[in-house]
Amino acid sequence: MAREVTIVDAGLGNLASVERALIQVGAAVRVSGDPDKVATARVVVFPGQGAFGAATQSIVDGALGAAIRMVIDRGDPFLGICLGMQLLFDGSDENGGHEGLAILPGRCRHLPVGVVEDAEPGAAPPAEPIRAVEPRESQREHLAQNITAELESDAEATPDKRSSSGDDDTGPRDEVLVAEFVAGSVPANGPTVPDIPAPVAAPAPVVQPPIISPPPPAMVAPADPATPPTPMTRRVKVPHVGWNSVEPTGEHYYFVHSYYVEAARSEDVMWVAGYGGIRFPAAVRYQNVLGCQFHPEKSQRSGLKFLRAFLLGGWG
Repeated sequence: MAREVTIVDAGLGNLASVERALIQVGAAVRVSGDPDKVATARVVVFPGQGAFGAATQSIVDGALGAAIRMVIDRGDPFLGICLGMQLLFDGSDENGGHEGLAILPGRCRHLPVGVVEDAEPGAAPPAEPIRAVEPRESQREHLAQNITAELESDAEATPDKRSSSGDDDTGPRDEVLVAEFVAGSVPANGPTVPDIPAPVAAPAPVVQPPIISPPPPAMVAPADPATPPTPMTRRVKVPHVGWNSVEPTGEHYYFVHSYYVEAARSEDVMWVAGYGGIRFPAAVRYQNVLGCQFHPEKSQRSGLKFLRAFLLGGWG
């Protein structure tokens, strides 16, 4: 028979994905924001997204907060996810400071901003500088043909210079020769006039298309094998979004948060993760209370295994 689990609907979102994940591991799920139904539930899961503020303060100070304390005091299994885990502690510095349920001692602090850390092992800058994309061979041929066609059109457009003055072959001298021929003073065959060929335009010069050669490759100094490469660095982003390994499980879980829990008791910390030089609780446990900073419903196989272990009571 499936174990019935009540998901607290406190208006903090992230309910549907948690419900689907619990159903997948064999739970019979009920979603409720009714304090009376939460108070009588045998297994309670309190998911949360968002931040400490007026909404969380109304939960802590209202009937829903009292119902959660009743479940925990009675000894029934309780799981807080992400903001639901942070609410189990004394309070948070977020949004000017707000109080939590004070089930566990400790406070939520902001992840440090502006931290620079070493990049992954083996990361290195590009061996060669980035160059502009060179034209393909077909583009070069098209460019050469355009240049040749343009030069030929310029040569054809040059007018023939038939005389130094720019006049045609006919003129006054031709008229005199005709008059003398009519008067009989010029032999019928006319004076011997050498034929002067019209000037011929010089052929257009053959212009070879320019040869476009790629720029020479950048000279890269060979690395000195005796000198270790300088490690690359990167700026740590906040909020922390993504997969992180969790100790001592050796598995990876999905995190989305800008604040982490600073637990007052080390014995309450079950699992640990690191980010931006900070080691923070990834999961906490105290008697019947379990909390996780990561999102098991988004952590695929590892997350489903975690939820199933919660249902079965094997919490690590």
